[in-house]
Amino acid sequence: MHNQIASFRAALDARPVSPYQWRLLLLLILLLVTDGYDAQVLGYVIPALAQDWGLEKAAFGPVFSANLLGLTLGSLAVTPLADRFGVRRVLLCCVLLYASLTLLMVFASSLDSLMLARFLCGIGMGGAMPSAMALMADYAPPRLRTLMVTLAACGFSLGGAAGGFVAAGFIDHYGWQAVFLAGGVAPLLLFPFLLLLLPESLPRLLRDAPPYARLQRIAKRLLPGWQVPLAQRGVDEPADSKLTVVALFRGGFARPTLLLWSTFFVSLILLYFMISWLPSLLQDSGLALNQANLVTSLFLFAGTLGAVCMAWCADRMVNKARLLAGVLLGAALFSVLVGLNHDDPRWLVPCVFAAGFCIIGGQLTLNAFVSNFYPAQVRATGTGWALGVGRFGSILGPLLGSLLLTLHMPVEQIFYFCAVPALLGALLVSQVRAPRPREVAVKGQALMD
Repeated sequence: MHNQIASFRAALDARPVSPYQWRLLLLLILLLVTDGYDAQVLGYVIPALAQDWGLEKAAFGPVFSANLLGLTLGSLAVTPLADRFGVRRVLLCCVLLYASLTLLMVFASSLDSLMLARFLCGIGMGGAMPSAMALMADYAPPRLRTLMVTLAACGFSLGGAAGGFVAAGFIDHYGWQAVFLAGGVAPLLLFPFLLLLLPESLPRLLRDAPPYARLQRIAKRLLPGWQVPLAQRGVDEPADSKLTVVALFRGGFARPTLLLWSTFFVSLILLYFMISWLPSLLQDSGLALNQANLVTSLFLFAGTLGAVCMAWCADRMVNKARLLAGVLLGAALFSVLVGLNHDDPRWLVPCVFAAGFCIIGGQLTLNAFVSNFYPAQVRATGTGWALGVGRFGSILGPLLGSLLLTLHMPVEQIFYFCAVPALLGALLVSQVRAPRPREVAVKGQALMD
């Protein structure tokens, strides 16, 4: 299979980006907009929900963590299914799951019901993002792969930012239920277009019997005149009939896999700490609820801009890990500056913008980096497990925020805490090295970086 994938990639790289590829990118951006909206929406509605239910904000820490536990299980359990049965069908199932569960949250009346709904919703969201990124990586030309995968992933932060604007406009007039309603209806409206237009993943299409009719139909639109070469069996063919995470530790990938998992763990502590509690912390700093939600949206939009800038640079750099390490150092610096200026709106907004640029932009670029790091046959698994293991950190982040709020720690000290995982992430990712070609060749897995 490897020689077939390599031929397809070489042909893609020799041609301009086609309308088919731009359409796929747009579809995946829109899909991840809905995913990001549903993933971030809870942070926007908690202040209103806590007031409506007569609870302290800190009481919602377990709800955040239940959602993130679902995200973790989705990444770990769903993405190997995508590599085995096809990314397309798994992705469609994930969209239906998180859309329907977000709609059900409109009827939540207690912490327990909200916690259960967020857990199940998280399973769908956890499988959607790595699967979408793996699909984009399959069809992006190698010279632009980091940029196109990152652009797709930017949909996640755009959706999260959109949630702030929806919350600011809807909660006062229609209540917190309207915010969940919008999050459920949007992916259901998008679903028919996904069903009609999303292609299957490249490795899954190459498991068809020759003459690979489904792949040839796609190739006619992408690469007129290209023919699928004969597979070189016994040299480079992985055991694709089995689901195995062990492949992530073969051919020299063991050390970078562990380093990447550790980087995701600490970086997602920081990211989910910020997006879960930033509206509440800003409100405690003196901002009105609507202002706090809008500044949080600015944080997410800044991350989108940061991701695009970093991806453009990454496609032109040999050592992408060095870029990521520098960005995480910036995340540590600007987290401290947000704490120093939390009560001064003149400096708070630009500091939050810069923090979002580094924290979210760095995470989205890290997502794209890992989706390009592994061979195509295990790309969804590699991406999903990095996110899945990392999301144990995302579970810890909101719980730590809940603990710090319960202890009534000053707001500026809470932001100082955010610098610690950023510094650890910079140290870890700086040590990531690609396996040497002769190590990868043992299993016939060429590094796609």
